[in-house]
Amino acid sequence: RAALLRIRDARRTQPLHAAEKMAMPGVSGNPYAASRHADVLNEEPVEEGAKLRLVEEIKNRAKGAFAQKDMPSAEMLYGKAIKVLDSIPGKAEAALFSNRAMVRLNLNKVEEALKDATRCIEIDPNFVKAYHRKAQALVRMNEWDDAIAAAEEGQRRDPSNAAFAEIIKKAKEDKEKDAEDKAKLRRDAQDATVQLHNASTARAPVKKRESTEEGDGVDTSMRGYKTTADGKKTSYFHTDISEEAKKLIEAQGFGKPKKLEGPAEAEPTEVKGGASRWNQAGTYEEKGMTAWVTES
Repeated sequence: RAALLRIRDARRTQPLHAAEKMAMPGVSGNPYAASRHADVLNEEPVEEGAKLRLVEEIKNRAKGAFAQKDMPSAEMLYGKAIKVLDSIPGKAEAALFSNRAMVRLNLNKVEEALKDATRCIEIDPNFVKAYHRKAQALVRMNEWDDAIAAAEEGQRRDPSNAAFAEIIKKAKEDKEKDAEDKAKLRRDAQDATVQLHNASTARAPVKKRESTEEGDGVDTSMRGYKTTADGKKTSYFHTDISEEAKKLIEAQGFGKPKKLEGPAEAEPTEVKGGASRWNQAGTYEEKGMTAWVTES
């Protein structure tokens, strides 16, 4: 048992062989391990003839993957073919970039598709399909003027291709619709701003409170005030005096000033206790204390 454990530990510490590494997916393993095209994707030929044969095999598989709508595999295969040809000076193929641009459009990788279409045109300016794929990518990116320019350039090179007229029409329609949508958004935003301003500055009208009882004669439209019998506004706490009550008050003599009759007191001529005329009680405050202060 001890010998078996030593063999197991030794196998754990030994480096992995190439075949074992190919079977390991993940960051540290082979990125193509899960692909059914791992045999060609992992191939790294050295001779030019072997490289060209590998590229032909990869292109056939890429076409098959595209026909089966296996876009991720098609993208990897075209990428491998491009990488292999990049190692051979002057062997770059425009069609590979155009095909990968088409695959990337299907994968919604719009910016990468635009780069591939642009690179295809750089390699072969007469590759007409690349102009159409470039215009497609630009339309999806809402770059309508550039899309129209790319499509018109392709149309100039291939006037019989109706696909360019269609994409030009679509780009113009999308551009017009986008302008209308933006104008509508601006109008809606302006209307909302005006409504918000009006709502914040408006004052609610004063509502008159209706009388709770018929004939009570009380106008409550102004809080704290009421209307008297003669139609005048007065304080709510003011009490009206009837004519009968006024006559009774007048008969009793109330409410009229009367002159008080009585003997007037003579003003004292002498001041008691040495105080002032106004303080005859002689309180402490009015006493003269000068002598006391001097004697002390």
